[in-house]
This record gives sequence, structure tokens and C-alpha cells, in this order.
Amino acid sequence: MEKFELVDKNGKNTGNIVTLEQINKENREKFPEGTYLPIAGIVVINENNEILLEKRSMQKVSGAGKWGMCAGKVDYGESTIDAAIREASEEIGVKFDKNQLKPLTTSIIKDGRFSIYYIKTNLPLNKYKIQESELDEAKYFKIDEIEKLENCLFDWTDNVKEILKNEA
Repeated sequence: MEKFELVDKNGKNTGNIVTLEQINKENREKFPEGTYLPIAGIVVINENNEILLEKRSMQKVSGAGKWGMCAGKVDYGESTIDAAIREASEEIGVKFDKNQLKPLTTSIIKDGRFSIYYIKTNLPLNKYKIQESELDEAKYFKIDEIEKLENCLFDWTDNVKEILKNEA
């Protein structure tokens, strides 16, 4: 049974444990006040300053057909950076080096606390192996194209623009 420990707004563990079944059935009001489900993700930036996005499978309950980054829930006892690495490995078949990831942003959206990391890599698209049960496709996009997509939670694009500007 998958378990997750809710965190506070600063990412500190609260001791409140929930199961995947509870998350799928309960709504946000049933979580204790001020607690959030920890979620982690990786924004992959290639040598052309394009962002790798994945299109969620049409079979998914939430976000079906929407574009997003490699991301998912932080398992009980797992750090956000380890969760981000695990999700990328599961979803696109690449295990990134923890030492190459850099923090991008943290935000609270609805019932989740999102810890987002980024990596610059020259790995071509044909080296990714998408998890077909989760994704329909993966593709690189220019940053200005992303905001026009049917997407999942792109509150991090301004942070990426700042990084690209500073590295130019």
C-alpha cells in the first residue's frame, strides 16, 4: 500500500500519513488544516534551451491529455529530490544524477506542495523511453510555446525564463 506523509507549507513532515486510496477518495478539506501532499518534479532543459514535456495518457484519471513535467507524489520516507529522480526514471526512462539537479521553485497549488528541480542536459529525445501506461508522448518545447499548451500546473515558467536569461 502506497503511503505519503503530509507536509506543512515549508515542506516539514507533519506526522499525518495518508494512503493512495485516501488521496484518490478524499478532498482537500479532509486533510488537516495547513497540510499538503508533497509532490516533486524535474524540468529538463536541452542544449537549445527547450523544455521537455510529457503528455499524460488519455487513460489517466487526472490531467488526461495535458502536458506537464516529470513529476509525482513523494513516497513516505523519501526526499523530494529522490522522488523527482524516481519519477523521471519511471516516466521517461532516465535516472538523473542528484548532484546535477538544481532547485527551481517551490509552490503550493490546491492540496499539493510542489518542489521542482531542473537540469540542463544534452540528451536527445530518442534516448527517452516513455512509460506508456502513464504517457502518450514526450516532446521538447520552446519556453514561449509552453504557455499556449493545454497543460498541468505551469507556474514555474517564469523561473525557467530567468535561468535562461541569466545563462545567456
